[in-house]
Amino acid sequence: MTSSSAVPTPDPTLPSTAREFVEALLALDTTSDTGNLPAIELMERALREAGAEVHVLPRGDGRNANLVATFPANEEGDPSADDPSADALFVDPEDPTRRGVLLAGHADCVPVTGQDWASDPFTPTERDGRLYGRGTADMKSYLAIATALAPEFAAARRTVPVHIAATWEEETTCNGARALVTQLEELGIRPAVAFVGEPTSMRAVPAHKSMNVLHADFHGVAAHSSLLPHGLNAIRYAARFVDWFHREIIDDLRENGPHDPAFPVAWTTGGVNLFDGGIATNTVPQDVHLKFEFRALPQVDVEPIVARIQEEIDRLDQQMKADAPADPSDPAAAQRVGAQLDVVSLLYGLDGSADGPAARAAVALGAERTEKKVTYGTEAGIYEHAGMAAVVVGPGDIAQAHGTDEFVEITQLEWCERFLRNVAGALAAS
Repeated sequence: MTSSSAVPTPDPTLPSTAREFVEALLALDTTSDTGNLPAIELMERALREAGAEVHVLPRGDGRNANLVATFPANEEGDPSADDPSADALFVDPEDPTRRGVLLAGHADCVPVTGQDWASDPFTPTERDGRLYGRGTADMKSYLAIATALAPEFAAARRTVPVHIAATWEEETTCNGARALVTQLEELGIRPAVAFVGEPTSMRAVPAHKSMNVLHADFHGVAAHSSLLPHGLNAIRYAARFVDWFHREIIDDLRENGPHDPAFPVAWTTGGVNLFDGGIATNTVPQDVHLKFEFRALPQVDVEPIVARIQEEIDRLDQQMKADAPADPSDPAAAQRVGAQLDVVSLLYGLDGSADGPAARAAVALGAERTEKKVTYGTEAGIYEHAGMAAVVVGPGDIAQAHGTDEFVEITQLEWCERFLRNVAGALAAS
C-alpha cells in the first residue's frame, strides 16, 4: 500500500481538462487480460497533485490494483431536510458514521480481440458528435471526468468527504470491488452513498439483477465407440444436467416468479451458454466442461439456488461413479469419474428504488430520474451489500459497451461533467 497527501510541483504532462483526461485514459490498454495499472498510475498522479489522500492497493499480481483517493471533510455542516446540502444528501440518518460520497468505477475494460474497428480502439476518435474508443461508455469516461475535477473537490468547503475509487477486474469477476469494500473498512472510510458510473445515459438507475457465474465438469472414460462398455459417456450426464437446470431452475422461475415489470425482462433468467465436450464421432467422450449463469431479480436469494445446483451435481456425480465401467479402457480415467461444480462468481443485485437516498441524491445533482431497472450487473450491488446506498449513473449507453466501435455521445460527457461539478458544489455547507 502506498499513501500520500503531499502536493508536488504542478506536472505539465498531466491532462488539464476533463476531455483531455478522458482521451488520456482511453489511450491506455487496460483490457482484462493486460491489467489496469496504467490507468491507476495516471489517476494516482493527478489525484495526488490535486491534494487527495491517495491509497494504491495492489492486487499482488503485478498487473492490477485498486485505488482510493479521499478529500476529507474540512468544516462542520448543518443538516437541513429542505436543502440539498452535502449533509442532507450524503449522511446516513440511521448511521451518522456513514458520511460522504464514493464516486466508483472499474479501470479495466474488455478486449477488442476479433473486432473490426473503423479506427484504432485505443486512439480516441471523434466522429459525428461521438467519441469512439474502447472504454468510452464502459466506463473510463466517468473515472476520467471525476479525476479531472479533483481540483474542484479539493477547493470545495467539504462538510463530508468525497472519495474516488477505481477497481480491477470488474469485467471478469468483480473481485476488485469485493476487495475494495474490505480495504475501505481497513482505511476507516465509510461512505453513505455510492455513485457507480456505469453507462446509464445519466439516468439514476436504482436496481439491477444479480449476475451469477458457475462452471461444471463431467469426467467419464474415453473409448472407441465400438467398445462402448469399456467407456463412460460424459456428454450423457452433462446433457441431463443442462435439461435439469433449464427446466427446474430457469423455466420454473420464469413461470412461477417472482416477477418485476420494472425490468425489461421481468423474471430471473439464465442458461448453459457454453458446452465443450467430445473429440470425435467415433470416440466415447471423456470430458465435458459447462459454463452457465443466472441473473436473478434482486429480491431472489441466490444461495438456495446454488445449493440446489450443487445437490444435482452431487447426484450426477454419484450416478456416474455407479455407472463407471467394470473393465475400463483407461483405468486412470476411471479413477476420475464424476462431476464437480465451481462457483466462479456470485455478484449481488442492487435493490434500491427511485425514491431511495442514492437515487434521490443523484437526481438532486442533475441525473435523470427513472423507475426502470436494468438486467446487467454492476459493482453497485457489492457496495449496497456493504452498507452504502448505491445507484448506477454514468455517461453513455450500455448498448455500446463491449462492442465494435464503442462510443459515447459528447453530450453525455458534458452532462457527466455538469453532474460531478454539482457534486463538488453540494459538498459545501448551506
